[in-house]
Amino acid sequence: MFLVGDFLEFSVKNHSKFWVSALSFSGAVCFSGLALSADAPVAVVNGVSIAARLMDRNVQANLAQGQRDTPELRAALRQELVARELMTQEAQKRGLDKLPATQDALQTLRQNLLIELVLNDEFTKNPITDAELKTEYERQVKALRAAGELQQYQISTIVLSSEADARAVMTAVRAGQAFDALARARSMDPSKDKGGELGWFLPDQIAPAISNVVVNLAPGAVSAAPIQVGPYWHVVRLNAKRPFQVPGFEESKALVQAAVVQSRRAALLKRLSDAAVVK
Repeated sequence: MFLVGDFLEFSVKNHSKFWVSALSFSGAVCFSGLALSADAPVAVVNGVSIAARLMDRNVQANLAQGQRDTPELRAALRQELVARELMTQEAQKRGLDKLPATQDALQTLRQNLLIELVLNDEFTKNPITDAELKTEYERQVKALRAAGELQQYQISTIVLSSEADARAVMTAVRAGQAFDALARARSMDPSKDKGGELGWFLPDQIAPAISNVVVNLAPGAVSAAPIQVGPYWHVVRLNAKRPFQVPGFEESKALVQAAVVQSRRAALLKRLSDAAVVK
């Protein structure tokens, strides 16, 4: 079962991924005790009404996840909405909503949601066109070609939680165990399903700690030592390298669109900054 609030929390936490995630649910925010509709409430909890419209939106969210609209689903959703209201009221009785940390968190949540909504509104009113995407694609291609002859590297990695584990895997590789089999058995990365293969990258598309090693490896070679990136340790193999091949427009479309989104966002922020009074 799935409540709209759960989707909204996920969407806000993952705001940087893309601007479209909350379009369908942007009107679903409900604060405790706030009447959203004049319709008969789903329930009244200690005098606080839970609007029918909130139930309807949660039903629709569950339908979108493949569930059927049944009396059982609605009963479960009603029970969960009542439970949330009870817990919210208890938090308010204890004064937890008045704590500075709570107020700061609510302010951040509100800001993140409103930022997402204004970006949704911006792109709804001014959709990205194919012509805009092609212009950005051509700009990127021109910049890549101006950089001279570039090399792409096809790499595989085994990601582990500690240096000791990574060194144990390296010992196994040197003893002749297959890299892809070890990746499937030991790696923490989703690439384990492909034997650790990550695909083709330009050096600046890889974490610097890894790219600095990869560019000096011969095809088939494994890094001489585990490479730390954040809290994880990587055992990296260079599978092959080749001159950079410019991908076609259709193949690049998703990445180009992400670049246009970021450019538009930066332009909007600049307009707002230029017009603002900041002391």
